[in-house]
Amino acid sequence: PEKSAGAGTIKISQITADGGREPLELTGVIERDNFWYTVDESSFVDIPSQEVSIDIVKGIESKMVTLDFDLTTVKNRELVIPVNLERFSHLAKQRMISGNTHVHIMRQTYRQATDYLQLVPESDDLRLVWVSHLRRIPDEREYITNQFTPSSLHAISTDKVTLGFGEEHRHNFGIGGEGWGHVMLLDIPELVRPVSIGPGIMRGGSDGRPVQKGILAARGSGGTVIWCHNDFGLEDIANWTLGFIHAQNIFDGGSIGSYDATFYRYLNVGMQVPFSTGTDWFIYDYSRAYVPIRGRVTSNKWLAALRKGESFITNGPIISFTANQRDIGSTIQLESGSNTVQVNATGKGRTDFKGLELIHNGHVVATVETQSTDGYFVAKMNTTVDLSEPGWLAVRVPIDNNKNIYDRLIFGHTSPIYFQQNGQSIFDPDVALDLMVEMQQARDKAASTGQFDDEAARNSVIGVYDRAIERMEELIESSGK
Repeated sequence: PEKSAGAGTIKISQITADGGREPLELTGVIERDNFWYTVDESSFVDIPSQEVSIDIVKGIESKMVTLDFDLTTVKNRELVIPVNLERFSHLAKQRMISGNTHVHIMRQTYRQATDYLQLVPESDDLRLVWVSHLRRIPDEREYITNQFTPSSLHAISTDKVTLGFGEEHRHNFGIGGEGWGHVMLLDIPELVRPVSIGPGIMRGGSDGRPVQKGILAARGSGGTVIWCHNDFGLEDIANWTLGFIHAQNIFDGGSIGSYDATFYRYLNVGMQVPFSTGTDWFIYDYSRAYVPIRGRVTSNKWLAALRKGESFITNGPIISFTANQRDIGSTIQLESGSNTVQVNATGKGRTDFKGLELIHNGHVVATVETQSTDGYFVAKMNTTVDLSEPGWLAVRVPIDNNKNIYDRLIFGHTSPIYFQQNGQSIFDPDVALDLMVEMQQARDKAASTGQFDDEAARNSVIGVYDRAIERMEELIESSGK
């Protein structure tokens, strides 16, 4: 076993007369979901003089330790409990580094938010966290993370947690209604203004500015652009079609849409789509992406690997995947005719994640179930697939799955490995036509719903869709299909 120092996560339960477990509410420590709490070496908690059970974990790569104590005769004593946590995986030693691309905090003091950002990621074995600025009147008065700057986040980063700076640039109709959409702008030197657009969020102004303007400003300053909340927002397809988005978030603050709604369709018209995720408000789940980094861990290196598509996302299972011994994000050239591709994938998890599925162009083509082994679960896939046309392969866990300790549905998906033939990527004209129709519908909704000060402002918004529709038409025509 490897000793795991520093912060971790605990749940303390009363053992009832019938042997059941009733979780206790703790004070003086950071509360998580489902009666879990973040603690570190300095934490003290009061527990009743009765039979109790303590569950301890750290992140998603350690086995759970459960300790039972009969404290019925113990009164007013301090107990120090040393715990060794055994890992079944150690991605950091393999230079696979975790990151949460979407975090804000509200209704805390600056000191509380600082403690949260230092301790919670460490307890969850989360190496990088991007803390982002956002605006909404009047709620923003409680958005404590809006007080953090690139320099202050650097100052409170530790040797175990690196905190990056970002912005959630967005537009809504109404408080939470779908508008142009939300994008994370990460590692930007300064805020892209306006941070939030339109009267739906800001109680003033107009809808006459597309989020695309903010996207281009962030890209121009060296920032990384990630579309938020899967398929939420009217501008998502247009900005992907025009090549302005670096990565796609899913399950960041909810379960909007599916892989089919965004990732698989974009991939099937030849786009390269890196998978990313986060948690939005607080760190309520283990949601994170892993990417490979060599040398010193920095925000810039991590985001560069994400943009290359070298990621996998998860809130529990650890996934490895190669095709013909090539890693996630690689592009493999196919010969003419049939090509036999060797696929190797492994999944490991503390909670049963049911298995692995091999996805080819959006369809499941191979499956393998988990096996229980020594306190955790493993799934191993070693198979071949015959490919004769351009496409992509990826590995995921089943959609219908169990829940992790935070009572969240388990997910896991790798970014793809791509296959070209004669330098050409996959292009499905039927999918392209569907995307074009949706962009036309989004254009119509934007034109009819938006409040514009003048024709120039209206054209600024509508032009986003017009340019993307024209581009998709060109792609369909050039495909010859």
